[in-house]
Amino acid sequence: MAESFFSDFGLLWYLEELRKDEFWKFKELLRQECLKFELKPVPWPELKKASREEVARLLDKHYPGKQAWDVTLNLFLQVGRKDLWTKAREEMRNSLNPYRKLMKEKFHLLWEKETCLTVPEHFYKQTVRDEYRVLQEVFTAEGTAPHTVVLHGPEGMGKTTLLRKVTLEWAEGNFWKDRFRFVFFLNVYEMNHSTETSLAELLCGEGSLDTVEDALSQPERVLIILDGFEEMKFDLNPTADSCDDWRQRRPMQIILGSLLQKKMLPATSLLLAFGLHAMHVNYVFLHHPKPIILAGFSQHERKLYFSHFIPEKSKALKAFNFVKEIKPLLILCQNPLVCWLVGTCIKGQLEREEALAVDSQSTTALYVSFLTNLFKAGSGNNPPKMSRVRLKSLCTLAAEGIWTHTFVFCPGDLRRSGMSESDISMWVAMRLLQRNGDRLTFHHLCIQVFCAALFYFFQHPKDDPNPAIGSVTQLITASMIHNQIHLTHLGIFVFGISTPKIINMLETSLGFLLSKDIKREIIQCLKDLSQRGPEQETVDFEDLFNGLFETQDQEFITEVMDSFEDVIVYIGNMEKLVTASFCVQHCRNLKKFRLCIEHIFPEVSGPISHHKEKLVYWQELCSVFHGSKDIWMLDLENCSFDDASMEILCKALAQPICKIQLLAFTFISHNGNYSNFFKAIHNPHLKHLNLYGTSLSLTDVQHLCEMLKDPTCSVEELIIGKCDIQSKACEDIACVLTYNNKLKRLSLVENPVKDEGVRELSDALMHPNCALEGLMLMSCGLTCASCEYLSKALSRNKSLSLLDLGSNLLEDNGVASLCKALKHLHCGLQELWLPGCFLTSASCEDIASVLISNGKLKTLKLGHNGIGDTGVKQLCDALKHPNCKLQCLGLQMCQLTGACCEDLASALTICKTLKSLNLDWITLDHDGVVVLCDSLSHRDCALQMLGLEKSALDEETQMLLTSVQEKLPHLSISHQPWVDEEYKARGMIL
Repeated sequence: MAESFFSDFGLLWYLEELRKDEFWKFKELLRQECLKFELKPVPWPELKKASREEVARLLDKHYPGKQAWDVTLNLFLQVGRKDLWTKAREEMRNSLNPYRKLMKEKFHLLWEKETCLTVPEHFYKQTVRDEYRVLQEVFTAEGTAPHTVVLHGPEGMGKTTLLRKVTLEWAEGNFWKDRFRFVFFLNVYEMNHSTETSLAELLCGEGSLDTVEDALSQPERVLIILDGFEEMKFDLNPTADSCDDWRQRRPMQIILGSLLQKKMLPATSLLLAFGLHAMHVNYVFLHHPKPIILAGFSQHERKLYFSHFIPEKSKALKAFNFVKEIKPLLILCQNPLVCWLVGTCIKGQLEREEALAVDSQSTTALYVSFLTNLFKAGSGNNPPKMSRVRLKSLCTLAAEGIWTHTFVFCPGDLRRSGMSESDISMWVAMRLLQRNGDRLTFHHLCIQVFCAALFYFFQHPKDDPNPAIGSVTQLITASMIHNQIHLTHLGIFVFGISTPKIINMLETSLGFLLSKDIKREIIQCLKDLSQRGPEQETVDFEDLFNGLFETQDQEFITEVMDSFEDVIVYIGNMEKLVTASFCVQHCRNLKKFRLCIEHIFPEVSGPISHHKEKLVYWQELCSVFHGSKDIWMLDLENCSFDDASMEILCKALAQPICKIQLLAFTFISHNGNYSNFFKAIHNPHLKHLNLYGTSLSLTDVQHLCEMLKDPTCSVEELIIGKCDIQSKACEDIACVLTYNNKLKRLSLVENPVKDEGVRELSDALMHPNCALEGLMLMSCGLTCASCEYLSKALSRNKSLSLLDLGSNLLEDNGVASLCKALKHLHCGLQELWLPGCFLTSASCEDIASVLISNGKLKTLKLGHNGIGDTGVKQLCDALKHPNCKLQCLGLQMCQLTGACCEDLASALTICKTLKSLNLDWITLDHDGVVVLCDSLSHRDCALQMLGLEKSALDEETQMLLTSVQEKLPHLSISHQPWVDEEYKARGMIL
């Protein structure tokens, strides 16, 4: 094998790296070394005058094979060139590595047998030259750390092809030559059938255990390539257990998750291929990933593609000019797979001297054009009457594969589908199937999905159902709700084929009739899904819109969308904007619309024409805000707007026929001001306005307040939490409270209004025109000074029934001030929220006094305070007083122990009004829970909800609580975190 090293890499290269003085010293030492090694000396006269090339030849002649290698390495060290010694040893080690030869043979075969490419290799390399450059740079840069690199893009963009090609290039010694000793290629699809394994076992699929151990002895010199994430049928869990031992057997999810998160082999580099779905689902698992987007063919490369695909120059030019004239088709051909589909269609038409025609109105139409052109091949203008039985067997194979996550078929699969050897040969010749040994795959996964969709249109009502293939109803449910990626794509094709136009195209080509009942089944299924309750999984509208858009059938779309009253849409790219604007316009019964639109309207976004096109679709979508007669709720969350898109939105909301009553405008990104927005939404129908998380300047707040002070304004609830509102703006807000007696609820949570702002608000609360019933001031930077201001207001205000002061530095002194006001006869407060206010047991004496004297107070939230068992004892004494009418008490995370259970149990059996008690995040001992349970079973206990995290208790205690709950059906014992209060305070629940 040493000879192959010299022939492959060349000793001459190393000798040419020596300087003149080093080369002369090398020759002198060579004369001496041969004596040490007892080798036949090279004649000195010949060696003395030899050039580098001649020395290499002399070494190979006198010391063939390993002898020359040993001598040369020794001399490199003696002349002070350890760098050459290291490099030569490494290259020889690789050249002697049989693993490279194995990978070279395997991936050369894959490249020859399983690629859609019908063009020269130099053209392929030209199309991916940028990706090659990035892959080379990212893994070989100076001081390179282990990387996780992600190739991503839609199906058909060439991710798998590129991964296979770079693996082959590495095996041939042309790529990452000095970076990786070993490259392992794993297909995630093949992991679907494994339950428990180790990484060592997975890698052994590419070599022996010795190979794996040798490779992982230097993990920094190893690259693991993973493909096929779109075919992965198990879910990864970022919080699941991890494994750091590559030899240990664990469930497949843990092995793969640990590898992706770099908890296993952190020094190893990863190269992954993610489609759109895998990118969305799995990107979060990765450790500092570097994404590389596959851009597809440029327009110049699309032209070159046709010139290679169609050998005759004039025909190739004609083909490209045809595609160029149809803009949507030209855009689609950016995708290499689509370019191949279109090229196949046109090439056949040119050979048959037909007029060029490729239907690109939808993806389904394009695949139908591809399929029908394949059937015409070699038959002139008269397509063969394709046997229904033969085609159904192919489509059955495809459908079974999609439903069972099978993408590589063995002879048994083919026989079960009723496919004969002649059928297989025909499909291989037509390039629908491709053969590798005794296994077959569809030429591309997208072709398998399309053929699987055709299966449903071959079914007769009397046909026995195939147990491996779901019904139309099961398919639509799985694709629209469970978000199984291949079933989703299958469902979209079924939508597309169900249209009269597509069915007619297929029937004309195939020569037999197809089922016409599929569309009615789809509609009925979607109507049933639209009736699901809020506790059930609901339709993914992105998938639904993709399916509806594929039909381009407005009557069909309207009938489906009429079933939906509540629509949720996320728009993150132009394609989603187009489909959403098209489909939502057909919602005639829309009542609630929730929208997130981002990455669409930056200030600078490419050509002006492209931006104008986006605005047209946006305007169509916005017309729904006033066009639907029943729409009353519009929730815009995490949206990004520029001036032009904001103007369109404002015009839509300003329409006199707009009757939106609840408008949420949360976490909005817009660089301009909101004066026009507030003018636009000023109408008598609007009752709830939520601006949480949207940054408002002082000027914006002033414009908002002008709107609110108008007599025609009917806003009852205003949520302006986390809007960057400063104390100075509270003067304008306070003025609204004195002008607008329709405003009942105001949330200012998470704004730095501070004590100065509360002073302004408190003055307004004392005004006779103020009718506010709820004021939320959680996390507003308040101190006990705010309590002084609010105390004065509470003693005079009769309308305020809810006050939230949570997560403020009020301390015991501040609460003492509030308690004085709460005892006042005029104070009408019913709910007081004080969680996280740095209270101690000292405050409980004042609070207990209020509970006894104020029968109006119904809810008291004291969670996240250090009141301890001593404070709870004081509260329990008050609960037992006949004047106490408290219904809800929150004590979560209050530093309680089992010692408080006696006091709580006693209070529960005496207080007739307490319905809810929250003890969440408190670990009680078993004896304490026993005492509580005895009181819960008491006939005088009125409690209906107990917040308690059962999972934090021991098994015996959990069983006790379960037993009590079974005996008391009116009582709910469950985890009741503070999140409800937080969400209400922030206006997230309206």
